[in-house]
Amino acid sequence: MKTVSARQRSFVPHSTRPEVRGVLHVVLRIGSGLPWLRTPKTYRVLEGALRAGKEKKGFALVQYSVQQDHLHLLVEAESKKKLARAMQGLMIRIAKALNRFWRRRGGRVFADRYFARLVEGVRSLKRALAYVLNNGRKHGVWSSPTRPDPYSSGPWYIGWWGPTDICRPLRAAPVVPTRSVTLDSPSFRSLKVDYIPGRSWTGFPL
Repeated sequence: MKTVSARQRSFVPHSTRPEVRGVLHVVLRIGSGLPWLRTPKTYRVLEGALRAGKEKKGFALVQYSVQQDHLHLLVEAESKKKLARAMQGLMIRIAKALNRFWRRRGGRVFADRYFARLVEGVRSLKRALAYVLNNGRKHGVWSSPTRPDPYSSGPWYIGWWGPTDICRPLRAAPVVPTRSVTLDSPSFRSLKVDYIPGRSWTGFPL
């Protein structure tokens, strides 16, 4: 796997970004001392910002999850330049929305600009998809055995496998249908809704 890093006095290691094309796992972490992201009102603000910035030329947000102090995104990008431009725009959009909601006059929201890892190979893509959608279970903040994490794009995901109790949102999806032939293949439409990332790999019936 290739690693793409962007830094602004952050804990993300600085390195020259290699060229990228395909599916990437992106992590965004907010600064210390800011309110938690996993509250209903804050999440609505975040969802709106993600919906507005989910697609640009050469970039698409295909899945995500929101945790207390960070976000996991699964994105598709045609190049490192298009990834950088789209992520910069998305982060500005999110920061402005959150600062307005928190009644802050401005200031940094994100501790790091972003960390992104190119995900290559069928098995790695399956792991990344399960890790992002079910990340709330890994952190112990979501445990329903039949429902996807509501603080994620899980309610819009159509590939859950096994017993489910999913109420599909009527509002527009904050993600874009994947362009990846692999992510859209039938074998990827079988993710267990109660899978906990970090345990032995049983997220998909291989």
